[in-house]
Amino acid sequence: MKTPKIYLRELSYSDINSDYLTWFRDDAVTSFLEVQGNALTIEMVQEYIDFGKTSGSYAMYAICLRDGEKHIGNLKVGPINHKHKIADLVCVIGDKSYWGKGLASEAIALGNTIAFENYDIRKLHGQIYADNIGSVKAYCKAGWIIEGVIEGRYLKDGHAMDQILVSCHNPKYFETAIQTHYSLKKLEEWLTFRQTFIK
Repeated sequence: MKTPKIYLRELSYSDINSDYLTWFRDDAVTSFLEVQGNALTIEMVQEYIDFGKTSGSYAMYAICLRDGEKHIGNLKVGPINHKHKIADLVCVIGDKSYWGKGLASEAIALGNTIAFENYDIRKLHGQIYADNIGSVKAYCKAGWIIEGVIEGRYLKDGHAMDQILVSCHNPKYFETAIQTHYSLKKLEEWLTFRQTFIK
């Protein structure tokens, strides 16, 4: 899978080196990730790659530049729920010198295709910190929609922060994959339902 600027390939042992570990020990990179980067070792990451392959619960991909083939980040499809054919899709550009160039959005769009075509995922979803505006933009530019907001879901620096729920629909299973008012209508229906038994 590729665009004019980047391509995705399976993450391999050879990708896991000191530079890789440095990404996840940088607070700027991990501030919105649920990972304890300082504790990571090369062996731990290799075991993580292997477990995804053997269990089928997730798949790891390297985001690489087409010019020079430099590995600049990762994309993860998973955890995969095979019963419901749904999955998370997480993208991180670890090399900060490539931030702000639209590459995350390109990688996410490629990830959509991989998830839908290789794993037959019906729907992808993600959860984003409300102040991570760059990620919200990247996912939306890659064809994702905003489906909801959970108030105060996160604690960041001791303060409550909302969680933005985003998703992407496989057109094989859904009639439309664009932003609609479906979620708002469904929310209104459930609020009306709640009022039927809450006095």
